[in-house]
Formats: sequence, C-alpha cells, structure tokens
Amino acid sequence: MRVVLITGGSRGIGNAIARSALDAGYAVHLLARDADVLRSSAAKLQSHGDVNYSVVDLAESAAVVQFCRQWQGEIHGLVNNAGYWLEDPVGTLDPQLFQAMLSVNLLAPYILTKGMLGKIRRGGRVVNIASQLGTQGRERMGAYSATKHGLVGLTKCWAPEVWEQGITVNVVCPGWVNTESNRSDLSLLAAERGTTLEQELGRIANTLALRRFIEPEEVANVVTFLLSGQASGITGQVYEIK
Repeated sequence: MRVVLITGGSRGIGNAIARSALDAGYAVHLLARDADVLRSSAAKLQSHGDVNYSVVDLAESAAVVQFCRQWQGEIHGLVNNAGYWLEDPVGTLDPQLFQAMLSVNLLAPYILTKGMLGKIRRGGRVVNIASQLGTQGRERMGAYSATKHGLVGLTKCWAPEVWEQGITVNVVCPGWVNTESNRSDLSLLAAERGTTLEQELGRIANTLALRRFIEPEEVANVVTFLLSGQASGITGQVYEIK
C-alpha cells in the first residue's frame, strides 16, 4: 500500500488532499494536534479508503523528531500542508508571533522531510504547500510571507539533492482558497470594518485572476497529480493556483 503522510490533514486544503489521494488509491496518514478533530475527520474519510492518523503538535520540534524516529515502514509521499498565520504589521515587534509561524510553516516541514527521507520509497514524492505569499508580498503579512518564501526555497534546494533516489520535490502556492478558516477570518475582519462577509468575499474576489476563490479540491487535484507517476519528470517546480 502506498502511504501518503499529510500534515494539517484534518480540515481545509489538507482534508481535500486526503480525500483526493484516497480516491486515487493511496492510503493516507494524517498529522495534526487536535485529537478530536483528527478522529472525526478520519472517520468521515474512511469511506474513501485506508486512513490512519497521529496526534502531533507541529509547533513542537521535539515531537516532530520523535514522530519521525518512531515511524515504522515505508511511505510513498509526504505532503507538508500544515500552516499558521497572523498579521504582522511592520510597526510592531513580537518575536513570539514570528517564532510561532516559523515553527509550523517552515521548521516542521524541514524536520519532517529530513527525518522521513530515508523512509520515502524510491520514486516517492515530497509536495510542500506554501502560499501565493511565498512568491510575493502583502502588507501586514511579513512573518507569514517570509516563512512561505522559505518553504519555496527549501523545495528548490532539496529537489537536486534527491533526484538520484527518484524522489521529486515540488511546491504548490495557493492564493485565496474557500476554506472554513478563511471565511471565519474574513467574518472577523468584516465585523471590524462594519461590512458583511459577502462584501469582503466580493472585494477580494474582484482582485483575483479568476474573480473567485479557489476551491480546496482544485488545490488537491494538483497535489494528487504531483504524487502520481505522471509527474515523475517534474521536480523543483512552483505551482501557483490563483
């Protein structure tokens, strides 16, 4: 059975990736920190295929290292999807905020990829999920953007190091995605601005190339392609979805 390890797989983009991978015939193993949400998500995914999970706080480097050391067996793919963001205006100084995003967005993928590399089968896959802000910037998003730029950089550095094992490393950079998390954040923003969620969604959509939010399944389709044998000749590439 070809196992794909997915961080942040219990909700949003990660959950869509899990469903798509299961439908493509992979077994999936989800990593996240909330045991109740993981258990519920895994139960709902069981109808699609073979699902397992581990409760790991990706902000805790020691826990990530321990997971890698304890893993038994071979995996086909690793999808570093978990992410965390808060606004970070240049006029404020909060090193803990930066450290929190750095730990989840960059250090966890760094440790997981290195720690699991010897357990990825020949011809396996690493797919990193960065962000549109991994290729460009946006005001008040300095810390998050920096971590996602870092993940793009790691992808480009790792790809030429593992090609002899037939392993490919690519990165997907979604723009605005229609997730529960994004809608919740925009609802808070709307309350602050005295607008409605629909107005905020419309305002942002009008700035996007497709004039709409991307669906999680559209991101998942690209990831599942990169996991497949059809993508065996693709490595070190940045896929922007916006």
